[in-house]
Amino acid sequence: MSAGGTVLLLSGGLDSAALAMMIRPALTVFVDYGQTPREAESRAARAVAAHLALPFTAIQLPLGELGGGLMHNDTPLPNAPSPEWWPFRNQFLATAGAAVALRHGLTAVALASVRGDGDRHVDGSLPFYVQLDAVMKMQEGGVGVIAPAIHLSTVELLREVGADRSLIGWTVSCHRANEPCGDCPGCWKRELVLTEYLPSLDQ
Repeated sequence: MSAGGTVLLLSGGLDSAALAMMIRPALTVFVDYGQTPREAESRAARAVAAHLALPFTAIQLPLGELGGGLMHNDTPLPNAPSPEWWPFRNQFLATAGAAVALRHGLTAVALASVRGDGDRHVDGSLPFYVQLDAVMKMQEGGVGVIAPAIHLSTVELLREVGADRSLIGWTVSCHRANEPCGDCPGCWKRELVLTEYLPSLDQ
């Protein structure tokens, strides 16, 4: 699968790394929006892009004053749907990615949401992406928003692209620190996913 006219938001996590391998975007973009693990994520995103020989750029989108949850100050917001919830995060990131796409003459921005993300927060769901795509396309520039892996779990995505240990080794997943804390949804998910996926590489 190729998405030659697409910008991919590359966080350096398992999902975005596998999606980069799947769609081979025209450009990968890391966004520093004030998240606590941004240094680790930036290193991982650069390494993944280099590993896959994909063009890479990084931008800053200072959202710290609007943030919350484990990725902001390690304190979930009141009434948050999940501990890591950052209000409107994917909407902000998709908008920034679309602006980058427009500057480069590209037609879409891709986000690496997978099946089940919408169970934790609406901006990881298929209906969110369908409606955001429509809003973006009605504006000048007509840049679309896509989530090509929204129908797959992380394990299914890794299997579909045949992700190997070298690619996985570059990725990071922790929500609250630049070193794995082992005690956040990102670290828990990574452990579960790799426990299921890695043995299949040895068969």
